[in-house]
Amino acid sequence: MSQKVRELYEQFPYPLRDPQEEKERLLMPPMDTLSRVNHYGFGGRKVVDDTFRALVAGGGTGDAMIWLAEQLRAAGGTVTYLEPSLASTNVARARAEVRGLENVIYVNATISDFAASNPDAFDYINCAGVLHHLEDPEGGLRDLASVLKPDGAMGVMVYGEHGRLAVTEWRKMVAPLLPEKDLDAQLAMTRGLLANLPEDNMLLKMGGGPGFIKGLLENDPEIVDLLLHPVECAYDVHGVYDFAASAGLDVAAFTGFFGFGGTGKAHYAIENLVRDQRTLRELAAKPLRDQQAFCERFSGAMPLHAFYLTKAEAQGAQDTSAATGMLPDVDLAPYFFVRPNETFFDDMIALAGQPVLIEDGSGNAVDLTGGPDLARLLAVFDGTKTVAELVAVLRDEILDRQPIDMNQIAANTLGAVWALFHKFDWMLAASPDGWQEADRERTLSVRKV
Repeated sequence: MSQKVRELYEQFPYPLRDPQEEKERLLMPPMDTLSRVNHYGFGGRKVVDDTFRALVAGGGTGDAMIWLAEQLRAAGGTVTYLEPSLASTNVARARAEVRGLENVIYVNATISDFAASNPDAFDYINCAGVLHHLEDPEGGLRDLASVLKPDGAMGVMVYGEHGRLAVTEWRKMVAPLLPEKDLDAQLAMTRGLLANLPEDNMLLKMGGGPGFIKGLLENDPEIVDLLLHPVECAYDVHGVYDFAASAGLDVAAFTGFFGFGGTGKAHYAIENLVRDQRTLRELAAKPLRDQQAFCERFSGAMPLHAFYLTKAEAQGAQDTSAATGMLPDVDLAPYFFVRPNETFFDDMIALAGQPVLIEDGSGNAVDLTGGPDLARLLAVFDGTKTVAELVAVLRDEILDRQPIDMNQIAANTLGAVWALFHKFDWMLAASPDGWQEADRERTLSVRKV
């Protein structure tokens, strides 16, 4: 980490947080929700107990640390918060104190210095928005891999190359104006530019309009981190895969980063973006990373990439269905990560045979026409029945009237239902007695189209 980067975060701890707000709200970064970590990083088989060790590398003012520590509080697991900025650490400590969290270990050091101290290995490592600000990102990732357990998982966020074009062009624009100014003067200049943007400015469009710029002007640390950072790089999808491979890691799955429960993984699936069936079939024949790279360029709206990494030597033991959307292994239990609301099943039955919209209240929705059998099947997804048991229920109790190969039709039907509800992480899978904590913000509802 360069000296300029150290000084930046001492002067402007990031992100801007008021510790007293912990009395009223809990921020829950989706990438660090342990149900997702378990599903995508551990194939649904991780035991989360008092031996579970998490590391937040470059913890900033504490968002990921707080959320992980809250989830691990009852289980007895610990979170190591690693951050070189004392100003950021002070904010993170104050937030944890307000929440009464006592399962956090604070370490003020860089990633490289911490790795050199040979700490005990970690089950899960969070590193969000950090590696792209290092002078040697690949070295930083290798350092993190060296303190990850052989079967561990890592959640990483880095800048996206194509969706960040507006920021890249802005940085090129102001670069000749920065050398003779200190950070305060750079900030003042930037605020003046932001306050008088032409209506066709790329940055204005990237953020969705004047509300984005207004929010920036009320948040100096955000301006500095977004537009004035002295060291940064960005990755496209292929760059993410190559970046992971440079440290002996594999990309287990892309996931979401923004929001308090939403997911962005659907943006990487060609079937969600491509409507022309001939083109869709052609793309489907290509490797997954090529499909995802197409989606990145086609959407043009990925300013960052959030993803789970596992060690390459452990990949064979992981459940690859998590990344592909295939039905989980037969010994895993699918469950509603986003739970149906109180009237969900009654509404499904009442609207059987009619077009309906299933939605989660955060903009994610699917439309379908289902019969009463679909409601009966969904009610069986209780987190205790494995895929094998669900196939048997579907075969013997719901589809028993069909005079065909019942095992195959049951497996195919279950796979179609899983794909539908896994699209937005409404369903995940884990061991029947494993970690199955549901989303705390969203519920599923049904309404007639």
